[in-house]
Amino acid sequence: MCNTTELSLGLRNVRVTVPTAVRRGDPVHLFCEYELEDNERLYSIKWYKGKREFYRYTPQVHPSVQVFSTVSGIDVERSLSNESHVVMKAVETNYAGKYSCEVSADAPSFHTIIVSGDMEVIGE
Repeated sequence: MCNTTELSLGLRNVRVTVPTAVRRGDPVHLFCEYELEDNERLYSIKWYKGKREFYRYTPQVHPSVQVFSTVSGIDVERSLSNESHVVMKAVETNYAGKYSCEVSADAPSFHTIIVSGDMEVIGE
């Protein structure tokens, strides 16, 4: 079972899929899907745990993927993560919480939508 939230503003069909519950030690796949208006380009995708950013995809920047250590313990599998999918290695109990995906269109609109889902980690 997963949390799925959907909004439609400026960007179309922005959806986040976060597993409702995962087992401690398992990898986790987070999905952020979206459609850009015909005249829009992607500026960035940012993932947050709570209010802290831990992953950013910016196609015009090299490298396009950045992982931040502001959220202690979250270990992102860079080679499997991209503009719509983030993989976290072997989750621990401190991974439980609210995960948000922020999608931003490029200039001139800079339309931005944030969608969230909650995840629980089960295990000892």
